[in-house]
Amino acid sequence: MQTASSFCSGLELKSLETTGDMCINRPEVIHSDEELVERFVSGETDSFPMLVERYEARVYSIVYGIMGSRDEAEDLSQEVFIKVYENLGHFKGKSKFYTWIYRITVNVCLSAQRKKSQSNRIISMSRLSGVSANPGEVELADETFSPQKVLKDRELASKIQSAISSLPRIFRITFILREFEDLSYRELARIFRCSMGTVKSRLSRARENLRQTLTPYLK
Repeated sequence: MQTASSFCSGLELKSLETTGDMCINRPEVIHSDEELVERFVSGETDSFPMLVERYEARVYSIVYGIMGSRDEAEDLSQEVFIKVYENLGHFKGKSKFYTWIYRITVNVCLSAQRKKSQSNRIISMSRLSGVSANPGEVELADETFSPQKVLKDRELASKIQSAISSLPRIFRITFILREFEDLSYRELARIFRCSMGTVKSRLSRARENLRQTLTPYLK
């Protein structure tokens, strides 16, 4: 399985350079997102791996939180950075770079979920009509799962993850970006292109849903 970093293979950055037998230490220079974007647009494509390294973990975390699958998180994270690479020249700097990349991340996830939903509808229709999409393939119940064998803390973590995953899609995405990525109401409003009042309302409803779902497990 490829990761987003593999998209940048061959563009490694090195802090040490060797001249003959002498190893010269080069001080690391920290560039802002805007500087890296400007360098990329001007033709210095070696700046792109720096952006990937800076945001890879956060993008993966968001995608995993939305999709709930590690395999999908890896695939879609790579898709996010491909889209970033293809569209970086169109970034105008009207918002922060991380707001822009988070918007792309959300859009990639929403697109993937729409495709999955369409696929599920097709499968459901085939079952209703008595036609199997994959003849001979039988779905088996997971008989290995036993709540009694799960430690209490792991069970609670699972309940929390399940509760977040069960939130309506737009509430779930808003909640993840606010609580786990610490984005401000204004930044969320820019990502979703809505008012801050709408953002606050979605967060309030998400928290209330979680409170109702998790209260029995937090006593």
